[in-house]
Amino acid sequence: MTLRGFLAIGLVGLFIALAATPEAEGQRRRGRGGGGGGGSSGGGGQATSNNPMSHQASREVMERAGLFKTGLVPRYPKQARCLEVASFFGDRTRYDGSQRVAWANHGRHGGFDISAPEGTPLLAIADGEVVHKHSGGRLVGHQIFLRHGPADTGLRVWIYSKYKHFREPPELAIGQRVRLGQVIGHSGKTGTVGGHYGEWGYPHLHLSLYVSDSGRYKTKPMMVVPAKVRHLDPLALYLPAGRRLTDNHAIQALSEAEKVVAIPYQTPDGRRLPADTRLIWPFMCEPG
Repeated sequence: MTLRGFLAIGLVGLFIALAATPEAEGQRRRGRGGGGGGGSSGGGGQATSNNPMSHQASREVMERAGLFKTGLVPRYPKQARCLEVASFFGDRTRYDGSQRVAWANHGRHGGFDISAPEGTPLLAIADGEVVHKHSGGRLVGHQIFLRHGPADTGLRVWIYSKYKHFREPPELAIGQRVRLGQVIGHSGKTGTVGGHYGEWGYPHLHLSLYVSDSGRYKTKPMMVVPAKVRHLDPLALYLPAGRRLTDNHAIQALSEAEKVVAIPYQTPDGRRLPADTRLIWPFMCEPG
């Protein structure tokens, strides 16, 4: 064989080796939505971003905005049966103990997951307004954003709640007001079929909370981006009124005893416990 032939074979082998690297495989998976997540998963269409809501933001941007484990622990009511958190905010593992993909949020969970049979009613966690709806691919499915102002929650900041994996798109219009405890749709597994979860998918609610000092936001195809947005552990919403913090850095600094969070809830007959709560669990709890 000639020298030119040997060089050609060597170059082909080099290209094959480069294509098989983990980095290249990760790029292919992101491009086609594989590996338990996808390109339509809500990065705002940016490969890299200063938006901490983007899956592709830097680790520094995400941590500065509060994407890390806070250590909050839910205390579920003894007198009722509530669907419980299966994967917490900041976790690096899914509900089944498997590792999350490293390319999305640097392997950290940007909300919490609650396993739920398909068709389970989902509740508005507070009074608020529908500000965005989207149906996407892996990691998304049918999703909705609600905006909860200080007058809705009693907090000094604006809370944006993102619900994902509805069974079907919620029958709510942009700009429509929702009430505390209102059924806004039904849980499903959209956005989870294929990849890690296989053909059966994973029926559950993924709930993310974002906080801003302003009610202003930018609308993107797959999300809204509030002004100077920060991540908030969803469990923080249920901290006692006297220490209802909305900054994950301050929450992480709480004592272990202060991190235990009692869950307010609504029953199927519409009763709320405590009766004067303005914030509730996203699923009804059965008296028991």
